[in-house]
Amino acid sequence: MEKAFKFRVLIDTAEKQDVFRDIELKNNNSFLDLHNQIQEAFGFDNSEMASFYLSNEDWERGEEIALMDMGAGKQGPSRLMEDTAIHDIVEDQKQKILYVFDFLRMWTFFVEVAEIRDAEKNEEFPKISLSYGEAPDQNSKTAEDLFGTMNAYPDDDDSEKSDFDEPFEEEL
Repeated sequence: MEKAFKFRVLIDTAEKQDVFRDIELKNNNSFLDLHNQIQEAFGFDNSEMASFYLSNEDWERGEEIALMDMGAGKQGPSRLMEDTAIHDIVEDQKQKILYVFDFLRMWTFFVEVAEIRDAEKNEEFPKISLSYGEAPDQNSKTAEDLFGTMNAYPDDDDSEKSDFDEPFEEEL
């Protein structure tokens, strides 16, 4: 009998509100299927790069499962979402996986295996079985959100002029 995997997918929001979706897939679905379901569940448009990272109890990034092979790794190509079945990676309940979407805005999702069960005959997969909280707009993160307010230039306080504040003079 085929197995069904329920993933609890929690998005990291600036407001620190609980926003999550439960997504169910069959064991032979791929990580690309999970990627597409996350995009649909949170109303994102799938226009940016993304990767899954196997994780530990502390949510540290491990092995990458990439959307595309960028050929940057010295240890060979990483796993690809379309070539990696859920059952190739998911071994037990409570397994943790990070999902990062849009490497400029760095949307981070915490994905945990909530349940592994026998799939019902004629049950449709993949599916979103639970939605909790309002998902943020995909474009709502700004550079300020990521890097904080960065004041690259000092205030216009003339009391602390440096040598660079004066025009260059030719020396003869």
